[in-house]
Amino acid sequence: MKRKYYSTALAWLGMLALLMAGLTAAAAQARAEPLRLDGKVRVHDAGGHLERLDDAGGALDAADAAEARNWTALSGNLSAGFTPATVWLRLPVQVDQIPQGGWMLRLSNALLDDVKVYVSRGGGWTLLGRSGEDLPRRDWPVDYRSPAIQFDPPGAGSYVILVRLQSKNALATRLEVWERLAFDNQSRREGLLFGLYFGFYLLLICAHAAFWLVTRAPMSGLFLAYIGSCVFNEVLSLGLVQQLTGLPVGWSDRLLGVGIAISLPVAMRIAFRQLDLAALYPRAVRWLEALFWGIAVACSTLIVTGHYAWGMQPIQALALLLIVGFSSLAAYLLKRGWRPARFFALAFGVFYVSVLIAFLRNLGVLPVNAFTEYVSTLGTMLHMLLLSLFIVGRYERRRRIRERQQANVAADLARQHSQRLEQEVALRTAEMQSEIERRVELEGELRTSLDKERQVFVEQRDFVAMVSHEFRTPLAIITTSAQQLGRNLAAPVEKSLARCGNIRDAAMRLLALVDEYLTHDRMREPRAALRMSRCDLPALLEDLDREFPPGRIRCEYGPGEHVLDCDAGMLRIALRNLLANADRHCADGGTVLASVREEGAMLRIEVANPGSRIPPAEQERLFQKYYRGQNALRHPGAGLGLYLVSSIAERLGGSVMLKTAGGDEPVCFCLSLPQRRAG
Repeated sequence: MKRKYYSTALAWLGMLALLMAGLTAAAAQARAEPLRLDGKVRVHDAGGHLERLDDAGGALDAADAAEARNWTALSGNLSAGFTPATVWLRLPVQVDQIPQGGWMLRLSNALLDDVKVYVSRGGGWTLLGRSGEDLPRRDWPVDYRSPAIQFDPPGAGSYVILVRLQSKNALATRLEVWERLAFDNQSRREGLLFGLYFGFYLLLICAHAAFWLVTRAPMSGLFLAYIGSCVFNEVLSLGLVQQLTGLPVGWSDRLLGVGIAISLPVAMRIAFRQLDLAALYPRAVRWLEALFWGIAVACSTLIVTGHYAWGMQPIQALALLLIVGFSSLAAYLLKRGWRPARFFALAFGVFYVSVLIAFLRNLGVLPVNAFTEYVSTLGTMLHMLLLSLFIVGRYERRRRIRERQQANVAADLARQHSQRLEQEVALRTAEMQSEIERRVELEGELRTSLDKERQVFVEQRDFVAMVSHEFRTPLAIITTSAQQLGRNLAAPVEKSLARCGNIRDAAMRLLALVDEYLTHDRMREPRAALRMSRCDLPALLEDLDREFPPGRIRCEYGPGEHVLDCDAGMLRIALRNLLANADRHCADGGTVLASVREEGAMLRIEVANPGSRIPPAEQERLFQKYYRGQNALRHPGAGLGLYLVSSIAERLGGSVMLKTAGGDEPVCFCLSLPQRRAG
């Protein structure tokens, strides 16, 4: 049975497709009947008398377009959707009588970019006029909100009118032929109707603005944004702002596109609030709002950057999808008995039907006529009025509920008064107990702080003693050597040079200690600014090599420039501490190896020396402040060297680690720094 059903359905679909193809072919071969202008009817709709020609490159002139063979008869008015092609319309006209003032050719779409109208009476083609948003408003042949061209035939007879159209917006428009006097009267009536139409919206906006200022109701503020965006889009779509202000197309198209894009998430949010979907699907509501705001921003960006169709078509397609989605969801919730869905079906149903008709007209699905052009306007007005009444009514209902709740609360206060007395007694007892516990806790914190203070005092005392010892040794060497030089000025040159070397070495040791202590103080300042500069690492290592005996330091470099952005002073201290640490623990005659290589965006500096193995228990504490291992006790030092290396590496955005711990392999420290510091 299922197979039989499917085959029957496929057969019907095939027959329907063949029928549609036949109708399309017949329409394409048909020739439009001339529009008869007999003076008896003041306004003629050209729908049913038009033929269409698509000029993909826009290169045809009027004569070439008239001679083309691929004209297609239209059953109604033009509805081409968003298309980059130039579209020609051909209207054959039979003029029987010429009224006073002639005729006016009026195009209903105010957003057409370029409109050119040509006329022929069996001979060449004459340009009747040019209009459209690409032309400044002051140069339009008729001061009207949409393109209008004067048609003054010299006499009765047959004429052919060609209309050349281009637009970034949806290319959907009605072509009407008006008597000039009737057109002027209609313009005045239209101005009055637009005044009443926007006066209605202005009254609604002012009323809700006052309502929001008094009540601060969130739904009322959201409704103001909603109605404001709708009115903004409406006045731009009708061409009223452009007519009154002369706003150029570069601004009007972008403002309209962005306004429509932003109105999509605003309309979705007000639908969410009206249906109270946050109570049913809170996570889905948040996710969808964020998603559609992102889509609105992306499409607005495309529109602003000149890709109007790319930005508008997704918005209109998503709007259709939202209409279908909200309508289906409202029907489902209505079936489940969800009360907010009742009003939604009424207020939003009218609006969604009108918007759906307008979008399908812009996308070329529905024909262009007075109904499809103005149904969205009337539907929007009714929707806004119903939604306004709903917001005010809901606030009033909630206000009454609050008043009843307050009355109930006042009745409960008397019963709660006696309970409060008992609760206050219990509360005060609990507060006293809590105060006792807080004081005990505070006493414990004070004792902890006192213990920490004592520990800091002990550390400072030990540090002062250590500094005194470290300064005393090189100063004693300097004093002794200077005394020996002073007492025996005639001593051999070798002894004098040796004593001068002792003085120099002791002074260098003092300088290194001072640098370590000053750097330690600087590192303790959290806001100390880095003195960034371009640092040539080979040059820096070559300069540091002079502080050690010749041949003591050997440098190896991998491929690359070995240049990095950092604080050169801090880097010098870190490298000198690494080299000095390796020199102290390297046996006489041994060599300290400093190797540099690039790894991606990082520069790896490894300092290695042969030495005894560092116990595992000491490896984790090597970079602690004031810590000195068993191997370091045989040499002078303050226990700040490796700590400063670690602190400097962290400040410069890098790191330092013990790569190998000695013994069978050398003791190797690896300093990693970024070549380009972020920010």
